[in-house]
Amino acid sequence: MLLVLACGALLLPSVPGFRHLLDDTATLRLGLKGRSLFTVCGALWCLFGLPRQVLCFAAGLAYGLMEGTLLATLATVMGAAACFGWARWGGRHWAQQRLGIRDNAMPPQGFRRRLAHLGRATQQHPFTTIVTLRLLPVGSSLLLNLFAGVSGLPFTPFVAATTVGSLPQTIIFVLLGSGVQLDGRGRIVMAALLFLISGLLGMWLLRRSSTAAEPPQTYP
Repeated sequence: MLLVLACGALLLPSVPGFRHLLDDTATLRLGLKGRSLFTVCGALWCLFGLPRQVLCFAAGLAYGLMEGTLLATLATVMGAAACFGWARWGGRHWAQQRLGIRDNAMPPQGFRRRLAHLGRATQQHPFTTIVTLRLLPVGSSLLLNLFAGVSGLPFTPFVAATTVGSLPQTIIFVLLGSGVQLDGRGRIVMAALLFLISGLLGMWLLRRSSTAAEPPQTYP
C-alpha cells in the first residue's frame, strides 16, 4: 500500500505534460472541460501527497479567488477520500492487529501508545480531531489520510472535517495565486494573517481534544 503511494508520488510529476498542466491557465480555463481536467488532475496530485500549495496557487492563478477556492477544495477532498479508501482497504486490519489502534487498553509507552491515544481521539471525536490536525500548519496530509483510513474512522465525518479543516490553507494559497482586488503586499499580509489564525485555532483545538481523549485514571 505504501509502496504504491511512494511510487506514485515519485513518478506522477514526471508524466509528460502533467506537471505543466497546472501552469497552463489557457487550458484550465476551457469551460467545463478545463475545470474537469483540473479537478481530476488535482485529485491525483493530492492522492499521492504532492504539495497542495502548488495546486491551490494554480487554482488561484487560473480561476480567481472564489472559483479557485471551490475547485481546489473539491480536488483536495476527492484526493484525500481516495487515499482514505486505499488505506482502509490495504492496511486497516494490519493496523488494528499490530498497532493497537482500537484496543481498549492503552499500550504502556512509546510510539504505539501515541498512536493508540490519537486513535482514541479520532474514535471519540472524529470530526473535531481531523479538523484540528488539518488546521495545524505542520504535518503531512498524506499521513493523516492514511491514519484515518486504517483507524476505522467513518467516511462522512472524515470528508466533512477535511473540507472544513483544509479550507483556510486553501484560501491562503489561492489568494496568493490570484490578484483579486488586492496588491501584492496586501495578498501576502492577508495570507499570513489567515495562516496565523488557522494555526492558533488548530493548537487550541488540539489541546482541547487531547484533554478530552485522555483515558480515565485508575487507582488500586
